[in-house]
Amino acid sequence: MNNTFNFNRFGKLLAMDGKKYLRNFGITLAILCCLNVGNWLLTAVFNFPMPTFVRYMTIYLAVFLACILMPAKAFGDINLPREGVRYAMLPVSNLEKYLSYLLYGVMTPVVIVLLSYGIDSLLTLLPVGGFQHYIKSLGIMGTTMDFMEEMGALAADPSLGDVSDLLDMMHKIGSVEVWNYIVGILFTMGIFMMGNLLFKHHKTGITFAIMMGFSYVVSTISQLLLFSTNVREFLVPDPDNFDFGKLGEMTSGMMLTSVILYALLTIALYTGIFFKLKTQKY
Repeated sequence: MNNTFNFNRFGKLLAMDGKKYLRNFGITLAILCCLNVGNWLLTAVFNFPMPTFVRYMTIYLAVFLACILMPAKAFGDINLPREGVRYAMLPVSNLEKYLSYLLYGVMTPVVIVLLSYGIDSLLTLLPVGGFQHYIKSLGIMGTTMDFMEEMGALAADPSLGDVSDLLDMMHKIGSVEVWNYIVGILFTMGIFMMGNLLFKHHKTGITFAIMMGFSYVVSTISQLLLFSTNVREFLVPDPDNFDFGKLGEMTSGMMLTSVILYALLTIALYTGIFFKLKTQKY
């Protein structure tokens, strides 16, 4: 089968992969979407408010776990000797197999984010429990600012001085932070999708070790590029004249460099997935 595309044929492949996806990963997907229900139950039983940034980090953890678990659980058989041969013999093109595999991979974190935020919002509407405010941000900086404003920390703590500089720093970091998360999620999903094709045993464990190595190298490069110039100033700051603006610019610049590096790695990764599917040996 050559690399052509037919909508009818692609739709049948999507339906077949969708049944396998729900059969192998559906329960895990449902559990991950409901992780914040556990937080809500804790607040309902022990009667304490749950900070919005904790609820946000729970959703982010659910997305990260889905990126790790989904490829091997839902599509773990596509490179195995017996099941993989049946997959290779399907009357569909390599492009269609790639698009289906890619679609379910990218769709998974999107579904978890939408359903998790929806469930969290419904729990916030309930008259019981400690979900007192909606999660209004897609980044930890935004949810941290929401929490600080809820607690009155920015206005009430005189040791913070002029809080406008602190808020400006957090906004600078937050403007890059969301893109950092998006690219990071796509990279994480991509590396586990590739690992699912490369390895026949211990797919998730081996791929996780490789990803940690990649992450360490990329983070080291970004820090060397942007954290070396004024490092002494921020390691031993002048408490009476701390420049939050400069710190925000340096941190957001470091994160932007990380985003660019991860974006290039992600493009290469998804290109490699296509050629690996095309040349898969059984």
